[in-house]
Amino acid sequence: MKKNLAIIGGGIVGATAAYYALKEGHTVTLYEDGTGQATKAAAGIICPWFTLRRNKPWYYLVSQGAEFYRRFMADLAEDGLNTDPIFQEVGALLVRKNESSLTRDQERAQERRPASPSIGNLTSLSAQEAMDKFPLLETPYPASFVSGGARLDGAALIRQLHDLIPKLGGKLIHGQAQLSADGDQQVIVIGPDKESKSYDAILLACGAWLPHILEPLGYEVAISPQKGQLFSVYQPDWAGNTWPVVMPPGKFDIIPFQNGELVIGATHENDRGYDLAVEDQRLAELQERASSLLPFLSNQVPYHQVKVGIRAYTPDYAVLVGP
Repeated sequence: MKKNLAIIGGGIVGATAAYYALKEGHTVTLYEDGTGQATKAAAGIICPWFTLRRNKPWYYLVSQGAEFYRRFMADLAEDGLNTDPIFQEVGALLVRKNESSLTRDQERAQERRPASPSIGNLTSLSAQEAMDKFPLLETPYPASFVSGGARLDGAALIRQLHDLIPKLGGKLIHGQAQLSADGDQQVIVIGPDKESKSYDAILLACGAWLPHILEPLGYEVAISPQKGQLFSVYQPDWAGNTWPVVMPPGKFDIIPFQNGELVIGATHENDRGYDLAVEDQRLAELQERASSLLPFLSNQVPYHQVKVGIRAYTPDYAVLVGP
């Protein structure tokens, strides 16, 4: 049965849901505010298989998400989108501090590959071999190279999805949407033009803003905002590279793009609320951490871009999905 759907939130979850709902023949209205969207400011690494988290439902979701991305890109390509700038399987370097961690990676790859074939091949590398894979890297540590590790340009993906949704018959409304209840206690959506509309179903994909959306209905939800900041540096000599993404032990990642941009991110700030201001001190701390593997960052390197977004997180850091 075809339905008239409203989706509030046009990030990766909302835009993807709108895309597939339209392909199944549903009527879709996507409300997109865009303020502080996490997807546009995400580091963009797809390599969840070697996490130390023990939360099995969380791992199932992220590992299946990695498998889904391959099908997602194939579907978008069938609809005429050029996905090469969006998603590239460049591999991932997992920098490890000891040989036992390399052994653990091999064991996990063997254990998890049947359910996650996108892992691809796993190779244990010496420090020199790791630096050969990523010439800007300077490290005394070995690394595991995951051939299935991938890089995602979240902002580019969202732009293409937002362009595609109207072409598939969907409606994209820019601006803030709110929920309310009418006299029959039916939930309605109040758009940015203050016009009220009812739908067969409403999908809330607004991330850290979910508590605000639900407040008029009297619901409370244990979701809090987590601020994330990242920066990039640029050299034209780096353009055309095929370097892998790098996941060090510290709280940062390194994501090279073929245009010569190198992204370093991101911070995880639980004490800043919905603040979207760039904070030089936090970026300086991030730069200092990253300089342990990229010594040139110890110099006065100008930032090419700085991005700030707000993630949603729960008290136990688990994923919250449900009716």
